[in-house]
Amino acid sequence: MRHHILRLVPGIALSAAVTGTAVLLERAETALFGRAWLESLVLAILLGTLVRTLAKVPVSCEAGVRFSAKAVLELAVMLLGASVSAGAVAAHGLPLLGGIALAVVLAIVFSYAVGRLLRLPHEMAVLVACGNSICGNSAIAAVAPVIDADGSDVAASIAFTAVLGVVVVLMLPLLDRVLALTPLQYGVFTGMTVYAVPQVLAAAAPVSQASLQVGTLVKLMRVLMLGPVVLALALSRRRSRRRSPPRLAQLVP
Repeated sequence: MRHHILRLVPGIALSAAVTGTAVLLERAETALFGRAWLESLVLAILLGTLVRTLAKVPVSCEAGVRFSAKAVLELAVMLLGASVSAGAVAAHGLPLLGGIALAVVLAIVFSYAVGRLLRLPHEMAVLVACGNSICGNSAIAAVAPVIDADGSDVAASIAFTAVLGVVVVLMLPLLDRVLALTPLQYGVFTGMTVYAVPQVLAAAAPVSQASLQVGTLVKLMRVLMLGPVVLALALSRRRSRRRSPPRLAQLVP
């Protein structure tokens, strides 16, 4: 047991170093520009890709890197749900939650259809659809192993959602002036269209504090859809391939 844990230490340390660097870069962005255009998660993925491309990762780090990409990442996605208050969701009523759930499903179907029309592979179209409709990179990371997506599909999907997210953050405050939305309406609109929580903050904060609060709540309620969507994809894929019933670990992100 002790030997197994020691084998993981170098890879976990490397992953932690990349993560720490990404967090520092995000803080540097905020200090220089007043906001973080690329959040630490995107920066960590870019840094990890750069490290893997420019230098061969030592064999001693492989086990720890795999552990970080699997167990640690799954734990992080689980903890993301801990940021959502059930009391806050209940206070705004089930109709809002139902409307958000319906909007997420429709957005996934529409995004997938557009992706296929653009001749994207099935797996990449699913990843892009889930990333844009739910919670960006976290959704892509959770869905990828369920649909057996390869690394190139994951990387391309993350790059696309990152670029689109920055464009949306820049355009939404301008669109608010054109549509003349109330702070409540703009908050709901922002929470439903921006894929990452930090970007919701960046898009809603310039308008009003009320928009910021509502947008954050709506976005976190969108995050709650990650579990049901992953469950539906897992069951659908197993049924289409006529495999045995999936294990619990394959159903719950």
